[in-house]
Order: sequence, then C-alpha cells, then structure tokens
Amino acid sequence: MQPWVYIVLVGAVAIVYALRLPARGQSDPAEKQSLKDTEAALELYMADIERENNEMIQLVGSIKQQSQNTKAALQDEIGGLREQVAELQKNMMLLDSRITAEEKGLLQLTALVKDNAGKITAETPPGIVDTVTSEPKVKPISSIKLRYPRLFELHEQGKSIDSIAKTAGLQRGEVQLILQLAKQEESV
Repeated sequence: MQPWVYIVLVGAVAIVYALRLPARGQSDPAEKQSLKDTEAALELYMADIERENNEMIQLVGSIKQQSQNTKAALQDEIGGLREQVAELQKNMMLLDSRITAEEKGLLQLTALVKDNAGKITAETPPGIVDTVTSEPKVKPISSIKLRYPRLFELHEQGKSIDSIAKTAGLQRGEVQLILQLAKQEESV
C-alpha cells in the first residue's frame, strides 16, 4: 500500500473518533443552572464566613482592650494598696517605738517608786508606811485615749469603724489599730 493511503486511513479514523466524542460546548442547560446555583451558594457562604470573621476579630479586639483596661485598673489598685501597707507598716513601727518608750518610762517610774518606797520605810514609822503603800492603785489613763479623744468619743457612742474613720480623717485600719492598742493598754 501506498503511504498516502495510510495517511487517508488515519485521517478517516480520526474524523470518526472526533464525531463519536460528545461535544464539549454542548452541556445540558439544567447542569449549567445547577453549577451557577452552587457557585452562588458558595459565594454567599464565603461572604457569611468573612462577615463572621470580621465580627469575631472586632469582638476579640474589644475583649483584649477590656482586659488591658482591667489589668491597668488592678495594677493601679495594687499600687495604692502597697502604699497603704507601707504607710500602715510605718505607723505600726512608730506606734511600736512609742510603746517601747512608754514601757521604758514605766519601768523607770516603777523603779523610782520602789526605791522611794524603800526610803520611806527606812525613814518613817511603821504605821505611816502601811497607809502610804496601801493606797489603791490608780488605773493609769490610756495615753492613746489622750491622743485621740474624738475617736474614742465616737466609739463610745456606738459608731461604726468606717464612720469613725471618715469623721476623724483616718483610714479604717488605723482606727482598728488604735482601738486595739487602747484595749491592750486597758488590760495591762
């Protein structure tokens, strides 16, 4: 056979094969509509997801801002409380030093009284010593009560510690400490 015959036969087979294949451009119109509907649904879904993501980002941003504001407020409050603690510790140290000084003064006074009592017994007849030493012990007036008379006056009226603190211009912890120290002085 001649080569041109082979070429013609191959061409004929290619034409028959091409005619047997379905046409690419000729799709079913229902299939096209279904594809368009699916694309539209996907676009709507993507738009909804994008909108929800934007809302989520805004929500996370506002929560982050609130937490930063809360953190700053708490840090300010902690700083204030630390200052109050430092002030209360300083006041406590001052009160401790005052109490120590007063105790030393009382010890010195007691020593003087004992020395004087010994001198009195040596210099006076026995009947007079009994009258001097048998005097009833006078309860000392609380030095704290002398320093804060308005505070104790309000306390005796039954006012609360908060109202006493407001009226006296002191902090609540200071008022409690002063009242406790007064109780301790009275029990000694």
